[in-house]
Amino acid sequence: MTVRAFAALYRRLIRWAFARFYQEFAWTYDIVAALVSWGQWRAWTLTAMEFARGATLELGCGTGHVQLALAQRYGGFFVGLDRSPQMIRLTRRRLARSGFRAPLIRADARAIPFVSESFDTVLATFPSEYIAEDATIAEIGRVLRPGGTVALALWARFADDSPYACLVDVAYRVTLQRSPRSNATALLDVLHRFGERFERAGLDVSFREVTTSGGIVQYVLGTRRVLQ
Repeated sequence: MTVRAFAALYRRLIRWAFARFYQEFAWTYDIVAALVSWGQWRAWTLTAMEFARGATLELGCGTGHVQLALAQRYGGFFVGLDRSPQMIRLTRRRLARSGFRAPLIRADARAIPFVSESFDTVLATFPSEYIAEDATIAEIGRVLRPGGTVALALWARFADDSPYACLVDVAYRVTLQRSPRSNATALLDVLHRFGERFERAGLDVSFREVTTSGGIVQYVLGTRRVLQ
C-alpha cells in the first residue's frame, strides 16, 4: 500500500469513528469532551449564551448543555437541531430531568427545515466539519433575519501551555483535527476561509475571543446584511 493510499484509508477510518462517536457512542460524548478540555467543556460551550437574542436556532445541539441553559435563562423562542437521533435523545433527557420540554428537531444543517428569515440568532458550538460546507453556510444565511447573527465557536484553547494541553494537542493531531495550539498563520487561514463563505451567503464576518477562567473560545460571527 502506498503512503497516499494509506493516508486516504486513515482519513476514512477517522471519519467513520467520528460518525460512531456522534451516534452509537453518543453516550460517551460528555466524558470525552471533559477529558480533552480538562473539565472546561461545559463552560466553553455556554459562552454561546452571550450571543443569543430573539428567536434562536442551535445547530448540532449535541447533549443539550446550551439547550438547557436557554430553557433556564432565556425568555425568547429557541429550538435545537441535530442530525443524530442519539444526541436528540440525550438532549431531551437532559431537559426532562430539569422539568423542561425540549423543542428539538432531527435534521441536517445543510437543509434546515424552516422558512427563510425565521431566526434572529444561529448558534453552533464546536461543530464537526459539516459547518464549513457551503450548503450549511448558505442555509444559515437563508434562515437568518436581516440584522441577525450567527455565532460559531470553532475551537478553544487552554489559558496556559501545561503538559495536559500538550497531550490534548497530540490527540487532536492523531485524529486529524486542527489543534487549538496551531500556529497563528494556520488559524488565520481557517478564519479567512470562513469569511469567504460568509460573504457569499450575504453575511458580514467578524471574529471574537471569549475568555473564561479556563481558556479562550474563538468565535466566527456573521451578521445578515440589511438590504437598503
